Amino acid sequence: MKNLLLFLSFIFCITSSYLSAETPYSNGSVLNVFASSGLKLRAMPNTSAEVLDIVRYGDQILVLNNFEFAEDKCDQIEYVDGHWILVEYQGIAGYLFDGYLSGLPFPSSQDQLVDEGYSFAYTLGEYVDQNFEFIRTLDSTHNKQAYLLANDIKVRRIIKESTYDLRIDIPNVKISDLLNVMRSMLPNRETRYQFDRQLVFIADDNGTIFKVKSKGPDHVSLELKENGHLVITAKGTTGC
Repeated sequence: MKNLLLFLSFIFCITSSYLSAETPYSNGSVLNVFASSGLKLRAMPNTSAEVLDIVRYGDQILVLNNFEFAEDKCDQIEYVDGHWILVEYQGIAGYLFDGYLSGLPFPSSQDQLVDEGYSFAYTLGEYVDQNFEFIRTLDSTHNKQAYLLANDIKVRRIIKESTYDLRIDIPNVKISDLLNVMRSMLPNRETRYQFDRQLVFIADDNGTIFKVKSKGPDHVSLELKENGHLVITAKGTTGC
């Protein structure tokens, strides 16, 4: 079978190359914490080690050593794959699990939240528009907009009355980064739980995950291409 469908509970750490075709971050990077309940800063790279501090959602950390994402630092926590890395947080050096860390910004406006009738098709478009500088228009008709943003992000929106058809092409970003952003757009723990239950992970013959689809009404798809670009597609409504 060319594509193996994997549900969340069967994702293993050896498949974590779905993160990106490129190194997702380097030593010296500043990353944001997307774990809603925070992350435990530990003295050693494992879940049994002493807890030095709690790094809260919305905080930032400095990467001291990513160990080149070595296999012996690979782990899976709550069905999320990642690596243990050495970081600095408020002057304390310790280890964090990077499955909930990202260089992407947090959703920061009401238009970037999936609430009050808004859909991912709308909020993801607003998220990239509001966080990355507009460069130039690529194509424009009465109901279609295609344009280039900073960081070589390409966006296409097809708008028909109150519906959106969205496609975003963004280079060198992990699938898990976008999943964390999407979770942070949801209003509460229950909606995040339901979101995770709707995810389907698709792997190639080598067990490498390259695509994640949501069975929710937005039909969101995140696909990592061979060129290292993450392509996001979604269909939904603009609001109430």
